[in-house]
Formats: sequence, structure tokens, C-alpha cells
Amino acid sequence: MLGFWFTFVAIAQGLWVVFAFYNPHEPPESGIARRFVKLQITSAVSTLHSGGMPALNAMIADWPQDDRQFFSVSPSLLPAKGSSMQELEPGKTPHEVVEFVQGPDGQGYRLRYDVAGLMDEYRPRKHHRELLNMPPPLLWLGGLGGLLFSAVLAWNLTRPMLQMRKAFDRVAQGDLSVRLFSSMGKRHDELSEVARDFDSMAERLQVLVRAREELLHDVSHELRSPLARLQLAIGLARQNPSNVESSLSRIEHEAGRLDKMIGELLALSRTESSEIPDEEYFDLYGLVEAVVNDARYEAQLPGVEIAMYPPSPDNLDYTVKGNAELMRRAVDNVVRNALRFSARRQTISVSLAQIEQYLQIEVADQGPGVEEDKLSSIFDPFVRVKSPLSGKGYGLGLAITRKVMLAHEGKVDARNAQPHGLIISLQVPHWKPAS
Repeated sequence: MLGFWFTFVAIAQGLWVVFAFYNPHEPPESGIARRFVKLQITSAVSTLHSGGMPALNAMIADWPQDDRQFFSVSPSLLPAKGSSMQELEPGKTPHEVVEFVQGPDGQGYRLRYDVAGLMDEYRPRKHHRELLNMPPPLLWLGGLGGLLFSAVLAWNLTRPMLQMRKAFDRVAQGDLSVRLFSSMGKRHDELSEVARDFDSMAERLQVLVRAREELLHDVSHELRSPLARLQLAIGLARQNPSNVESSLSRIEHEAGRLDKMIGELLALSRTESSEIPDEEYFDLYGLVEAVVNDARYEAQLPGVEIAMYPPSPDNLDYTVKGNAELMRRAVDNVVRNALRFSARRQTISVSLAQIEQYLQIEVADQGPGVEEDKLSSIFDPFVRVKSPLSGKGYGLGLAITRKVMLAHEGKVDARNAQPHGLIISLQVPHWKPAS
């Protein structure tokens, strides 16, 4: 505030200096004194030249006492030296005016008028000293007006800063519901843009924290069931030693389920990283072909056929930059999900094509499909669609697939096929060497 105030006063003083320099003006008392001196000197010269000293004395006797003190007459044999009436021009005010006059008797006289004394007499008396050569009204305007302006400007700038400071403090304490744009959006300046960015950040943090909490809740819920069965099997083995073998089989089965679930959770956590570990260049077509061949071996038992359509054109390059292991797992999760929901003699179609700057993997099954309002949620963790085979999974496969696609700057999408079935599309950026 003090900085703004000092700047305002400096600008006011600078404007006054520039105004005084480019617009010089004559004080009112100078013009009055110049006209008064001309009138009295002209009258005195004319009277003395025509009537001599008696006539001049008679005229001076009619002057006020205050005017007579600045006028003097003395005999002189030589012309007077000093400023004449010709120098009484606008902008020029000599200290005194001296004129030489010769009377009717041939006697010379010197007439002198004290112009400086007259101006001092008419100049207004100053009862105060001017500060910085500024007139008092301008000084008050620059001082009090500038102080008020600076206070308002400082308040206008510091108030949103204090609001943001309090908001950041609330976020640091864990309150992610705080928003700033609603109270600062009317400013329409850079601070309102900062408020909008802050709200976006807080909303994103709130979504991430809520997702973490929901994931932790789902993990604890999913782990509780196999742990409860483990404890039940241990309790039955202790109560009935003859059923130890059966209890050990149950314990082994539940331990395997826990190990599989923890492995998928670790894979999901691994894909949460913004950086892809061990980046490399690999052939996406060969990776998809290997996944399909492995799935065909498992599809023999349920009697499901997996068809992979050759790409067109055949000589197209399918190089992708990323992590081949994560990409293989993502594709494998989609193919196995289609296998789980396919019945005997149904066909799963796998195709690979180039769509603009992306390579698209499309897996289509002939299963029951998914309700339209649930399509967007099948990629969330622990979300399982009801089916006779849904108990075989934990709802983490498609969640891992989405995370892998996002880590590779790709896309994933699901839609229902006609008349029935589900189509899942994976798009990953096609790597091309720099030209």
C-alpha cells in the first residue's frame, strides 16, 4: 500500500512539474502592477513635461499614500539609466522603471518607479509553506486521494491472496471440498484463472483420494472372504482331525486365490505409475498373435473358437513403444474376459488395424453383452458383471487393461454388438521413426 501511495504522489508531482514547464503562466499581481505602473508613469511624464513640478506635485497629492511611496522624482542633467516603460511587456517585469523628462523651463528630471515594491504590496500573503512546490489542493489530492486509492488497490490484490492461502491451508489439512472460483469468478482477471485452476486441482485430488479409499475398501472386502474361509478350514481341522486332508486342500485353494488376487493388485498398482517401466520397442501384431494362441489352448475345453483376422495390408509395420509385458497382460485380460462370457460353439473375433495415428485391437465375443448404463463401469476395479462364470475373477482384469492403455497414452472403449455380444477396442499410439 505504501508503495502504491508513494507512486501516486510521485506521479502527481511529476504531472504538476510538466504542466508548469509546458504551460508557463504569469501571476495575476504581475499584470496588475505592469498596467498600474504604465498608467502612473505616463501621467507623470505628460504632466511634468507640460506643467512642470507644480503640476506634478498637484497630481501626486491626489495619489493614495501607498502608491506615492513607490514613486520618486529628482533633478537630472543626463538621461536616466535603467529600465524604461518599453520593457513592461507580458512575461517581463523589471525591478524598477526610470524615465527622463524635461520640464517647460528646460530643467531635466528623473522619474523612478519601484515596480518590485509595488508587486510585493499586491502579492497575497502566504500563511503556509508549499510542499514539493505543489499547490495545497493538489497536495491534498495526491496525499489523501492517493492513500485511499492505494488502500483500495492493496486490499483488492491481497484479499484473494489471503483467500487462496486459507484454501491451500484447508487442502493441506485434508479438506478437499474447498472451492475458490465461486467467490473470485467475478474478477475476470488472472487471479480468477488461478482460482479456476485451483478448483480443478482440488477436484482432481478429491477424485483420486476417493478412488483410493474405494479401492482400499474393495480390497479389504475381497480379502475378507478367502481369509474367513481359511480360518474356517483351520477351525474344522482342529475340531475333526480326520478331515485334515480336506481342510488342507481348502487352505491351499484359498491361499492360491489370495496369491492371485494380490498379484493382480500389484499389477494394478504398477500401472498407476505415470512412467512406463522398462520402455522398449516391440511388434504389436506378434504380441497379439501370441496371446491368441495361448487363449486357443484354453478355449478347447469350453468349446469356444478364437479367430484372428490377418491385418491389411500385410506389410504394415506394427511397432509400438512401451512395456511389452504390461501390454501383453492388458490384451490377455480382454481376450480371457471374452472367453469367460462365451458359450460352446461361439466365436471370439480378434482383429488388428491402423486407425489414423493409433493401432487398434478389437476383441468381439458373442456373449450376453453388458447393460448400456454399466458399460462405462466395467473398467473400474472389482466391478463384475453377473454371469455363470463371474465367480472366477475379481473384477481387476479390465481395470488393469485401462491403466495400461492410459500409461501408454492410449484409449480403451467398450460397446455392445448386434444382436448380442460385447466389443472392446484398445488403441495404442503407432510408433514411427523420425523422418
